Amino acid sequence: MADNISSDWAFRGFCLGVPNQKDYDIFKRLISEVLPSYDCNTLVLLIRYRYQFKSHPKVSDREPLTESQAKEISSLCKENNIRIIPKMNLLGHQSERERGSEQGLLRAYPEFDETPDQESVRYCRSLCPRHPQVKGVVFDLADELIDAFDADAIHVGLDEVFEIGKCPRCRDSANAELFAEWVNTLHSHFADNNIEMLMWSDRLLDSATTGYGEWEASANDTWQMVDSIPKDIIMCDWHYGKRDDYPSIPYFTGKGFRMVVCPWREMDATDALLNFAEKNRNEKLLGVLQTSWCNPGEVARYLCDGDTSVGEIPKLVGDSFKRSMKKPDSKV
Repeated sequence: MADNISSDWAFRGFCLGVPNQKDYDIFKRLISEVLPSYDCNTLVLLIRYRYQFKSHPKVSDREPLTESQAKEISSLCKENNIRIIPKMNLLGHQSERERGSEQGLLRAYPEFDETPDQESVRYCRSLCPRHPQVKGVVFDLADELIDAFDADAIHVGLDEVFEIGKCPRCRDSANAELFAEWVNTLHSHFADNNIEMLMWSDRLLDSATTGYGEWEASANDTWQMVDSIPKDIIMCDWHYGKRDDYPSIPYFTGKGFRMVVCPWREMDATDALLNFAEKNRNEKLLGVLQTSWCNPGEVARYLCDGDTSVGEIPKLVGDSFKRSMKKPDSKV
């Protein structure tokens, strides 16, 4: 058991996806009953394109949240002293590997694809950050979500970007330049509207020097312009395997970034990450953001009602959440 996990982090968050409509009511119970009981004060809601957008209706994916549901979730969060932060993937994670699996934005605007001539990509498709129309559409969608949730922050994703620098507009520029330019473009828009920006940190880490590998860190040089990224972006530093140390924590705080650490489902790895964070705590290390890459309705059923029929991963995520939010008197 991780006995040294702090109970007084300023940022105590849970990153969850949009529930299916049949799970909407129990998801609301998760917000109103479970999160406050663990002093969870932040909900990062991974929306992608599961929202009924008015600005670009064709972008909406299956079972989208309505505007009234967004306002209801926002109100529930405010009633329970939980900061709601909508999340979109605004570069990578626009599809699965194969053509035909595009999510909302690339399905509606296939011209935004960074790899339009490839039937299959290594992992998932990316937006072209230099397409002349992409900024306008992205800002419309993001601003609509911010308004619907009455949010003061947005999480823009930016993790696991493998498809970059491939199209004719981008191929003659360095990956680091392209990535930093896009981060700064997003940041400038949101900062101008007094909206705080969060992002996954992996593309700003050098896989070779950190030893994290090409998933938790970059092997395609996007990290090289880390010093040109605004320091008021909150870095969400995810690591899902057990290690003796996590060099990204002192790296980012040493560069002046605020950050949170982000575990997933393996309890030993959660303990290792949180204990290392506690031992390396300073004013830049804000706390923890528990991640959940599985069905949010199943996670809610497990945490609300102890439903163990939901499957192994939702249970592991639920237990990791309890550990991440651990209080001094907790037996978890």
